[in-house]
Amino acid sequence: MSHTVAFVVPPLNGCVVLVIDATTGAGRSVATRLSAAGAAVAVVGAGHPGRDDDAATNAAFLCKELADIGLVALPYQVDVTRPETLRALPRQIAGDLGPVAACVVVVPPGPGSGGLARDFRAVSAVVAASLPAGAEHIEIDTEHYDAGHGRAVQSVADRLIERFTRSHESH
Repeated sequence: MSHTVAFVVPPLNGCVVLVIDATTGAGRSVATRLSAAGAAVAVVGAGHPGRDDDAATNAAFLCKELADIGLVALPYQVDVTRPETLRALPRQIAGDLGPVAACVVVVPPGPGSGGLARDFRAVSAVVAASLPAGAEHIEIDTEHYDAGHGRAVQSVADRLIERFTRSHESH
């Protein structure tokens, strides 16, 4: 009896995706889903005042969990109160993993004109301006999703998978 083994390349194989605030909630789910779809994920822990855990440690733990099952992810940390320091982040990630093809920024709930949500939107704008030409930039505004956040995660993953599948088919 003969057995045939088929190898299917994951849809995001070869893509580098930067996920900011990737250590908890929707961000963690997005980072995990994109990694499982074959992307090399830059897991960015977002430190900020009032956070009662260590973003850098959480990023490292998630990357270890993903590496333990054969997926590619590297940890990074940012301070969202200093968005200007993020200009070099896409270049740093490019040196570590390859050029950033997409960036997902998870904006926490809060009033759009103040506080933490404002800081995350500033970070998002700086990173968007620093991405390579043609890179996708996505913001997930968690205020508009229910506590399950499953729709946001699935929507982002599907959007990137569709984009990069079309991109690979055209080459």
